[in-house]
Amino acid sequence: MSDHEIRQKAIRRLTRNSGECVSLVVFQFSVVALLVLCESTLYLSLKSVGYNWLYSVRDFFTGRHSTILFWLSKTVIEFAVCAPSFGLARRLFLDIAINGDLIETRQYITAHSVKYYTNLFYSSLVQFFVKLTVMTPGLISMYGVYHWAREITLNHLTSFALLALTGSLSFTAVWAFLSLRYCVSLALTPYIMALNPRSSVFDACDLSIKVMEGKHGRYLSFLLHFLKFLPAMVLVYPFFAIYPYFKVCYALFMYEMLGERNHDKLPGMIKRWKKYL
Repeated sequence: MSDHEIRQKAIRRLTRNSGECVSLVVFQFSVVALLVLCESTLYLSLKSVGYNWLYSVRDFFTGRHSTILFWLSKTVIEFAVCAPSFGLARRLFLDIAINGDLIETRQYITAHSVKYYTNLFYSSLVQFFVKLTVMTPGLISMYGVYHWAREITLNHLTSFALLALTGSLSFTAVWAFLSLRYCVSLALTPYIMALNPRSSVFDACDLSIKVMEGKHGRYLSFLLHFLKFLPAMVLVYPFFAIYPYFKVCYALFMYEMLGERNHDKLPGMIKRWKKYL
């Protein structure tokens, strides 16, 4: 299908499942709202007893161990809540896109919730660290740009400082392009895992890179089409229509990109599960 055909098909699927789509958006919004509420409560509680330095960005970058440990612990807990929740929503949006059975999917996931959510958390964590590892040289070079620009601004301009700044800028630009390309190459991984929850995350990453070869331009052009909707989403209410539309379109697009490899294993897993109930 072309991108236009994908969007037209998404509108039809969205119209037939509008209630489920809105409920999924409310679910994701509730997860984010809960995290924001907990974060605000924790910050105000620590501030009231004089421990607001735990949130200090300066202390974090200066290497204060307690602050670093606090940020890492908090991030892991938030990631453990968000990754499975958004992974579940991804699978249900995919069911809407490919006309799957939402009720059976919910029943299966509920019956295997611990294993399913653990796999989602693990696969999301692996993908995060893979992307972070790829982006690390670029982040280091960005710090080099900041350091040498500050050095030139505060002190005398030297040939070495100018050369170091130019080299850092060039390396950052090149590595940003390579990082973006690699992250796009991994875009299919969550959907490969959603279609086959028992697959290895490393095999899914490898398959995603192979399938996305030569398709980076189409992927980016597909996403650019939705940029025009961003101003409307600021008004909040259109978000409940635009976000489901994007998610269903994106799921259909990912399914289309997989081509002959888009075999959904979950219905077969559900049938075997029901057989031995």
